[in-house]
Amino acid sequence: MKKLLAIMMVMALMVGIFAGCGTQEKPADEKIIIDFSMLNLSGDIDGWTAMVEAANKQLEAENIEIVISKVNGTGWPEYYQKVVSQLAAGNSPDIGRIAESYMPTLISKGQVVDLTEYIKNDFDMSQYYEKTFENSAYVDGHYYGVPSGLNNYLMYYNKDLFDEAGIPYPSADWDNPSSFEEIAEMARKLTKETENGKQFGFYTGPYMAEIGMFSTSLGGNNVFDANGNPSINDETSKQIYRWFDGMLREDQSMPRPTDTAIMSAFDMFTNGRLAMIVDGTWWLGSIGAIEGFNVGIAAVPGAEGGSAYTSQFVDSFVIYEGCENKDAAWKAIKAIVSQEGFEALAATGVGGTPVHKEVVNAVTEKLLGENVDADSKLVAQDALNHTVKVPYNEYYEEADQKVNNTMDEWLLGEITADEYADKVQQILIDYKTQAEAD
Repeated sequence: MKKLLAIMMVMALMVGIFAGCGTQEKPADEKIIIDFSMLNLSGDIDGWTAMVEAANKQLEAENIEIVISKVNGTGWPEYYQKVVSQLAAGNSPDIGRIAESYMPTLISKGQVVDLTEYIKNDFDMSQYYEKTFENSAYVDGHYYGVPSGLNNYLMYYNKDLFDEAGIPYPSADWDNPSSFEEIAEMARKLTKETENGKQFGFYTGPYMAEIGMFSTSLGGNNVFDANGNPSINDETSKQIYRWFDGMLREDQSMPRPTDTAIMSAFDMFTNGRLAMIVDGTWWLGSIGAIEGFNVGIAAVPGAEGGSAYTSQFVDSFVIYEGCENKDAAWKAIKAIVSQEGFEALAATGVGGTPVHKEVVNAVTEKLLGENVDADSKLVAQDALNHTVKVPYNEYYEEADQKVNNTMDEWLLGEITADEYADKVQQILIDYKTQAEAD
């Protein structure tokens, strides 16, 4: 009797096991749903929705459907905290789009999937700007994300002001750019008093991303050295700070905070009161809409006899580690970043510059319109071959905010350029020390 009961118990247990396994197996015709976490910002969400809809058309044959989970928030910091809470609670979305500043932390905590093998074995990199992948979620030779779009710096200039002054245009060649000295000289000649207020020659913000890319063109470090230690007060970086200082104080050819408090530098440019400005591709649509003068696009300043480099900002599509069907999630991301996906996104005017080569030309043409000549449009596109990574780490963004909050102390002449470079260096060291202690 005991033997019979034992056999029956074993059989019941086996039935339960097999029944449990059966519930985990999806029927062959059951659709796989991929939960896509997305920051719900008005004006943006429609673009990403269009991109997902284009992807879903491609995924029909795979029986996969991407469903967007809209996360309400005022910006990336709030969105990131909500996603982190989901991950901690074991309620992870499958995939998501995340700002690059948060990627180092997600990668170090093992919260996003290493996509290296997927990209190496199941992705046609030739259709994309490969350097952009290295400027995004790329750590120690491993890919942790696929770029969703990008922005970088260009130099916009007022052709009419150059023509009036009889000055040759700045170089459009990223491999032979106008040097820092040449740009300073142009700025001096283009600075003057007018009936509409002072006309300035040049402007760009001396933020860490700008200091880093300019230093790189001179053969220096991009904010950090090869070992990840802060290096923004080395001699090369200080040379860049002094270049800014010369235009601010000696030549007075660059607007100071007291000037930009009245009118932003970009508004000065669009109103014809600023001859050259280094700023982001997020302004391409506004540049194309200018009607008062002819606009040119040049390479950013660089080393004499060398190349110019532009800092690139790249957000990424990721697979979260909690995703149960990573292969299906990868197929979803691959469909999202297809040519069809980027074309759908570009049609909405959302997402910055596409990563897909075939779509870049169309987007550049659309944004810049007829006011910008064909050669300048090519300059904007060629910039994607001359990019450097904004060196985000676990503390870069927070340190950058503090640096920006202290900038006026130097810009208003309270401390020297060298003193300010040393101050920025110390801020970075303090944050690095704190990050290591945590």
